[in-house]
Amino acid sequence: MSQPERRALPVLSVMDMVPVSAGHGRTDALNDMIALARAADVAGYERYWLAEHHGSSTYLSSATIVLMGQVLAATERLSVASGGIMLPNHAPLVVAEQIGTLATLYPGRVDLGLGRAPGTDRRTAAALRRGASDPRRFAEEILEILTYLGDEPAPGPHAVPGSLLLGAAGAPDDAAQDIEPSGPRVRAIPGEGTHPGVWVLGSSVNGARVAGRLGLPFAVASHFAPVQAEAAIATYRSVFGSRSEGTGGTQGAPRVAAAINVMVAPSEDEARLLFSTAMAAAARIVGNRPGPLDPPTADPEAWRAHAPGKEAAVESAMSLSYVGTADDVAARLREQAERWDLDEILVVTHAHDPALRRRSYELLAHAWHA
Repeated sequence: MSQPERRALPVLSVMDMVPVSAGHGRTDALNDMIALARAADVAGYERYWLAEHHGSSTYLSSATIVLMGQVLAATERLSVASGGIMLPNHAPLVVAEQIGTLATLYPGRVDLGLGRAPGTDRRTAAALRRGASDPRRFAEEILEILTYLGDEPAPGPHAVPGSLLLGAAGAPDDAAQDIEPSGPRVRAIPGEGTHPGVWVLGSSVNGARVAGRLGLPFAVASHFAPVQAEAAIATYRSVFGSRSEGTGGTQGAPRVAAAINVMVAPSEDEARLLFSTAMAAAARIVGNRPGPLDPPTADPEAWRAHAPGKEAAVESAMSLSYVGTADDVAARLREQAERWDLDEILVVTHAHDPALRRRSYELLAHAWHA
């Protein structure tokens, strides 16, 4: 009797929100991002994901595509992905042009992760002046971007893709209502024909349904919404390819990535000490007391001072966190990957000392590939 085929080990990637540490400057944090990317390139990580956050005193990843370009220029083989571009904040054509420019400069090394959360507070979201984040609008704008990044159109009239067909209910500009659908197709130059890998990011079943119906890979934000992650993954697989959208998506087999909080050190005691920085960062966000990363503390309960009355929410947000030695954390990540049938793990690591953060990633990669 033949044995079932053994699943290949999922790839390991870096998820970077570009945190700034207390006592360090913002320029230091951006330079630390470059240093971490170079270390990840050498250590054998598959992809370097860069988040999008606006108005944050903790995370400096507001200009995601600019940061992607810096990482691509500083590394040699590492793929670089947006984790993600938040579509309520950006016109699809601009996304296609900018990602297409990177994909033209660095063919085969650019991935586009798309999300529908604003990545900020309501006031800042309003200042970004873009559009709504409902799932239908999100799906239509993904289709629009895929059209722009597809092959060059043949001569002749073409329908205007995606959100420009929404009319008065959803068009980003009143002028779009006067566009003739049979006119020339809008083109993203450079961009068309680059076909970067496109992922849908989400923290709930809504994003999972969009990814599944479009036949695209799905990355779940389980590093801050672990309670909903398993349901989101199950929803994604249940609807994958169930309705043809003509997207040019994968449509072969579903692909799932999950973000997981990690801290690795030579000893478990040191790892737990360093992880106190991540707990304080999460508590600051939940407690609406944002700020740069705090130094580690030997008091395992110190984070509670940043989120009084909201301790349960912090513990829930950080419940998918693996802390310890490299061999122990690698083993637990493999178990998690098997439980969720993951294709990729996005490692999220916070440390006040950027050198110790790099060390955490390097130790984990060595154990993972051993």
